[in-house]
Amino acid sequence: MPFRGWVGRGLRTLLRELPWAHARMAAALGAREVEITVDGEVVAVESDGERVWLRDEPGAPSVTLRTTRREIVALAEAERSLVSSVLLGETVLRGRVDDLAAFHDGLLEFLRGAVRSPSFPGLMDAFRREVVSSDAEREAAS
Repeated sequence: MPFRGWVGRGLRTLLRELPWAHARMAAALGAREVEITVDGEVVAVESDGERVWLRDEPGAPSVTLRTTRREIVALAEAERSLVSSVLLGETVLRGRVDDLAAFHDGLLEFLRGAVRSPSFPGLMDAFRREVVSSDAEREAAS
């Protein structure tokens, strides 16, 4: 599944199952666009402060994030924090300080909702299996 599909499912699931968590995430992000690049795939997420959705194309992001699928799994499984991921060079974040702080707060609200959602374990398991499968394919090709 493309990363965009996984993010879209996550946002829709959060809105459907835990609308309060979706609203808190949107409020934390405020009116911002975030451009997320994972293993070269670009996903644009936008918020107007009340809701969060995927854009068809990136516009004028306030924050850009670049990382890997493997690092997404490490962050989701609390193997490391976003700060340590950045310090280790596994994740690159760019933006003004206030925009980065809003992104961080919005991400925390997303994760707080995700851990309470009955559907997120299945979404995360599918993503994790895909990452492990990709890693195995790369190793076999080496």
